[in-house]
Amino acid sequence: MAYNLLNHIQGKNGSRWAQFIKETGSENLLLVAIDAAKYTHKAILTTFYGDILIKPFEFDASQTGLELVNSQIHSVKEEFGLTEVVVGIETTGHYYEDLVRKCMQAGHRVRVVNAATTDQERKALMNWSKTDNIDLMAIIQSLINGRGTSSELSSGSIGALQKLTRARRELVDERTSTQNLIRMHMDHVFREFQGKSVWENGKRKHVQPFSKLFGKAPCFIMKHYPHPSDILGLGEEGLRKLSIQENLKLRDSTIKCLIDFAEDSISQPKREVKADIYLLAQKLDRMELIDEQIKELEKKIEDLFLETPGAIILAVPGIGLVTGAEFFAEMGDLSDFDHAGQLIKLAGTNPIVKQSGGHRPSYYGISKQGRRTFRNIVYQVGKSLSVNNPEMRERYLALKDKGKHTRQAYVAIGNRMIRLAFSMIRHQSLYRTNHENYALVNVLSNKLRSTNVKRFYEKFVPINSSKSA
Repeated sequence: MAYNLLNHIQGKNGSRWAQFIKETGSENLLLVAIDAAKYTHKAILTTFYGDILIKPFEFDASQTGLELVNSQIHSVKEEFGLTEVVVGIETTGHYYEDLVRKCMQAGHRVRVVNAATTDQERKALMNWSKTDNIDLMAIIQSLINGRGTSSELSSGSIGALQKLTRARRELVDERTSTQNLIRMHMDHVFREFQGKSVWENGKRKHVQPFSKLFGKAPCFIMKHYPHPSDILGLGEEGLRKLSIQENLKLRDSTIKCLIDFAEDSISQPKREVKADIYLLAQKLDRMELIDEQIKELEKKIEDLFLETPGAIILAVPGIGLVTGAEFFAEMGDLSDFDHAGQLIKLAGTNPIVKQSGGHRPSYYGISKQGRRTFRNIVYQVGKSLSVNNPEMRERYLALKDKGKHTRQAYVAIGNRMIRLAFSMIRHQSLYRTNHENYALVNVLSNKLRSTNVKRFYEKFVPINSSKSA
């Protein structure tokens, strides 16, 4: 009796490959390894047993180069009577993506091989050298051993959503970096503007003029009146007039604090920090531009997300618009997954289990062997739900009571959301909860524009449904 191939050590991916080899016959396979680069790719053609049929050759990253590869494949197939072509392409930046699409369009079976996999193949053979030809043979060896994945690249609305959400995250990171530079320049120009320590009744207390450094009022002052001498030149009356004129809404306590800090400032004279003032203005302009770009991106993300089946997860309290869109985009097309556990493994948030002999299994940290961008958003989702979702908050506290570290609990809640999202999207079912304060319309109104709330109801809420439980 033969057991089901789904028991393969590589799971579904390995089972499919083993079934393919069994049905096709290894003697009928032509393996093609491609080492992708920006301008010039390199390829080699071998049998399934590693016999080289076409030595390594270069081809340009254009239609002409792809036609050369296809002509080589066609001639070798005819000469040796091979029936199936498997193309292994190493993930190199984004240069491999067009190769994957074109090879799939040509009807070849494509296996995407991670660079870490080929590195392990070289190490397994005790070969510490790295050349293009060795990389090609490492890709071939990876194909022979069934490494790599056959999953297609994200396309359509999901692919576009993934690009938009990743672009937004890059902008957010850039904004954070810019804000850190602004803080640095302000330390030189007006050190106390961000706050300082004062002593009251023998105890140290941190006092700052503004609760948020990058609000409208502090940004305006940093740009136009950054130096202590500027604040003293305005005085209390000048600051009040400025507040009314520019609608800064400065409180009397804030004005007094700014004046006091400016009088006791240890900053250098204004003429000595002209370079910092100039750079400070540039960074503030850059931050303003980034803020506008982020807002525009978020509008596009909102409209595009509503076109996808994944938008139904917005019914879950604690899942914001951008977070939900990024979460779904990193999950990708769910049609190729049988259960949520495969998605958890894709994220690399599955626990490492070690067990031998009659000993009880030990659970270590997460594997981190999946997609890093997906893993990061799973953590962020778990963190948000642990605070903003009442039911998930209870689960989080229960995990903490069991001795779980905060980060472990966040990951566990994130994995829980993967399972919930998989079910909701697969069955297009709304979020169900017994929490008495839950109202779908209120949840959506805090996340979407009114027109998109209506779109959500038209797309996901049954006509006869009066309440979402």
